[in-house]
Amino acid sequence: MSIRFVCGQALRLALGLILTVAAAAKILAFASFAGAVHSLLGLGGTAATSVSAIVVAAELITGALLIARRCMPAPLIISFSMFVGFAIVLTSAVVRGIEIPCMCFGQLVRGLPLRMEAVLDLLLGIAALACIRAAGPARAGGGRLRAGTGISLGCALIWGSALTLWPDGGRSAQAGVQPPGGFFSGASTLRGDYPAVLLIADFADFGCQLCLDDFLAFCDSLNGLAAGGVPRIRLVARRDSIRTIAEQTRMLEGWASGNGYHFPVAVDTDSLFERSSAQKTSAIIWGKDGLLRDFARFPVGPARRQALLRLLGD
Repeated sequence: MSIRFVCGQALRLALGLILTVAAAAKILAFASFAGAVHSLLGLGGTAATSVSAIVVAAELITGALLIARRCMPAPLIISFSMFVGFAIVLTSAVVRGIEIPCMCFGQLVRGLPLRMEAVLDLLLGIAALACIRAAGPARAGGGRLRAGTGISLGCALIWGSALTLWPDGGRSAQAGVQPPGGFFSGASTLRGDYPAVLLIADFADFGCQLCLDDFLAFCDSLNGLAAGGVPRIRLVARRDSIRTIAEQTRMLEGWASGNGYHFPVAVDTDSLFERSSAQKTSAIIWGKDGLLRDFARFPVGPARRQALLRLLGD
């Protein structure tokens, strides 16, 4: 029994276990994973749920086949394709400045930066490619397979290095961008000293646990700043069709008081959602110069949250 064969079998079993555990973790935190897919791919709620279910099923079946060593080498090829596909999706999100948790391992792995998740997928893709090579015949096409493996390793190294060094999405926001015309009505919702933050919240978004957790984490961070008097903060909630404005305002005030938040809240009566093109829970940041610095839709993730908070001190 050759060392090549033993290493290949060990990698196959490891990949199978990783896929199976990842699928099980996603099932246990399916709503959060579907919310991450919604944000990463920009899909609607139903489409995001369907794609999430397909990914979980593919991981579970592929992982089980790898562990049982059935239908080879198809599961290895599928796992390689999935890992590369995951890396492409996460890389695209990083380039677009989205730094949310991908929930790739549910609640088992939390707080790992998105770009690190993408690099991990690249490494797993390389492992799957090595398994394909180890499972292949040593003679026929061996030279081409070795050459293809070498080229793939080189590309993965360049890809991973570039991704790791890619600048933080929050730092790419351009200062000096003026708010769109008609953004505020005659009586501005937020006027006065800067820096300032306008939170516009649609509580319908909080059916996504990831969105809720991320929004609350950002509010908690702002609350610490607000206690010191900087920056100016205002939370405006989308008007619902169930309560009157007075009832919804009282509910919001109770929510803020219950969480110990030090910033005022109000119900949106000026169509901020429509005029800001937000369409969902968002944070709008103004710098010390009073100019619009950034606009972020939740969930944003830990890295992006820190970048937004840094903008308030620039």
